[in-house]
Amino acid sequence: MTDETAADERLPLRHGRKPGDVRAVVARPEGHYFRLGEAGTVVAKAAAIEPERRAARLGFGARRLMFGRVLSSHEELAQRLPKWKALAVFSSDVMSSVAYATEASMFTLLAVGTVAFVWLMPISILIVALLFLVTFSYRQTIRAYPQGGGSYIVAHKNLGTIPGLVAAAALLIDYVLTVSVSVSSGVFNLASAFPQLHDLTVPLIVLAIVLVMAVNLRGISESGSAFALPTYIFIGSVLLLVGLGLVRTALGDPPHVTGVEAVKVPAETLTLLLLMRAFADGCSAMTGTEAISNGTPAFKPPEWKNAQTTMVAMAAVLAVVFLGISYLATVSGAVPSTQESVLSQLGGAIFGSTPFYYVLILSTMGILVLAAQTSFADFPRLASILARDGFMPRRFAYRGERLAFNAGIVVLALLAIAVAVAFGGRVEALIPLYAIGVFTAFTLSQAGMVRHWLRDRVGGWRRSAIINGTGAVATFIVAIVFAIAKFAYGAWIVIVIVPILVALLLLVRRAYDGADQELRVRSDVAIDAPHRRQRVIVPIPDLRRDALQAIKFGLTMSDDVVAVHVTDDLEYAEVLRERFRRQAHGVELLILESPYRELVQPLVRYLEMLAARDPDVVTIVLVPERIITRWWERILYNQNSHRIRDALAGRPGILVADVPFRRPRS
Repeated sequence: MTDETAADERLPLRHGRKPGDVRAVVARPEGHYFRLGEAGTVVAKAAAIEPERRAARLGFGARRLMFGRVLSSHEELAQRLPKWKALAVFSSDVMSSVAYATEASMFTLLAVGTVAFVWLMPISILIVALLFLVTFSYRQTIRAYPQGGGSYIVAHKNLGTIPGLVAAAALLIDYVLTVSVSVSSGVFNLASAFPQLHDLTVPLIVLAIVLVMAVNLRGISESGSAFALPTYIFIGSVLLLVGLGLVRTALGDPPHVTGVEAVKVPAETLTLLLLMRAFADGCSAMTGTEAISNGTPAFKPPEWKNAQTTMVAMAAVLAVVFLGISYLATVSGAVPSTQESVLSQLGGAIFGSTPFYYVLILSTMGILVLAAQTSFADFPRLASILARDGFMPRRFAYRGERLAFNAGIVVLALLAIAVAVAFGGRVEALIPLYAIGVFTAFTLSQAGMVRHWLRDRVGGWRRSAIINGTGAVATFIVAIVFAIAKFAYGAWIVIVIVPILVALLLLVRRAYDGADQELRVRSDVAIDAPHRRQRVIVPIPDLRRDALQAIKFGLTMSDDVVAVHVTDDLEYAEVLRERFRRQAHGVELLILESPYRELVQPLVRYLEMLAARDPDVVTIVLVPERIITRWWERILYNQNSHRIRDALAGRPGILVADVPFRRPRS
């Protein structure tokens, strides 16, 4: 291209290093917002979602500052978790439960007296055996469902809609309780080391849940990085606690807890029902076991292998720590107390007042708060799957700017805060509601896996079916134990809420199915050009620019355009008619007198009459509407426009459309 040609076309020139190396720069504004994708698609860039209005830009910038830059869907793979991060994200719940599971069993046994603590180790061994059975059962699920084999997916696919929804409802409730219980327990452990915080437990619980919510809104990868360090500090400190305690016990110098007053509980006799309650309380150590199976798609490839490895590592560490704490609690004389947790008592007896004690307590508080992370990872994911299947509002299926399911995260935080505040942050009051839902989901998931293996019969199906069948029977027995032992202590609430939640999920699906049936287009229907004639009606209060814009737009749709002016002032209406005759050529103005001073309803009746008189003509009502730029303008403008649109919506033979008018910028 020559200089003259470029100059004629007024293109900016860019000169190279060599003589005659001149290039014309062609400005393409669309390149700032879009790029060409595969198969002729147009792909929006990040700049395309930036808002125009100043207030919206300020909000957009504040979100970027708080949560980070907007992530593209194409970056989803980079947000996947390696095994070391996944262990922190998905096992924080089950790992943290060692801080209260042993104490929960002891609290129940204390009704008989400290002599009943002799049953603590047998109960703990039985729980660990059940843990490994469930772990190996879920390994089969991970292999069969590498795309994510949560209890809902497995039960829904193999057992039917109702069993799947029961599993989903039970898990949704359990996720909410997990957040409430773990954060409440974390704050209680912190108050054990700093007693002056006891009066601030509920505000601290609310603050902790809000902080975990905020971190999760930044996306799963960043939440994994944020939570990895506290998780591994806790694992290290509690393993050190158990190791030193066991060594001292083996050397004949077991740790000894003194100066702790046991909590007062009503006296009971040692019965099978009481042992069942203690076992049920201790099973709270297993909540969150299914999280890795649910979150398999969040792992880096190969997803299912990494998920299986992480699950076995989680179960092994949990078993060692849980059995160690139960044993040390038995030999040290620790007792449940309202002022100090059992873990804090063991820490004081083994570490003394050294920095290791405070590291243990602070990391315990941290892991218990972060245990909510398992629920924040799985509740939104489960809600998104339910929304995709039509059982929850579709908003839950959409990822936010950081590829997180924002709606599920926020709703979980609000529900958990409500539960924690309602129960005053008391862990012993929340525990009876806890875990029955997750064992119900365990049972349905494993039963669904048995059906899967019997139907598909892939390699090793007999062995897998036996493992899952055994797991289903075992978890079903535990669920029954929960229902019987904890019914009078609050488990009835969960038993009642689950069917109510299932009914609500079915109602949502019914509403969506009804709407889909109304809007469905058969695949054999050819979409031809419309054959019905169109009539355009433009209701106007005056001959203004917004009305003229609507009239001009109507003329592009039909030659039959009528402006309608509803009034109780005929004198002014005649003035308007004269202006129309002079300025709006070719458009009829209909004066609709309303002596009863109602403006909207006479217009609706007139349009109904037109539609009934000419059923083969489609009446299109174009409503001029002023674009609102300031919040207070909503009070001043568009009131009649909204009333007209609402009154005409859905009437046969009548279509309503807004014609927005933006006032010129000065």
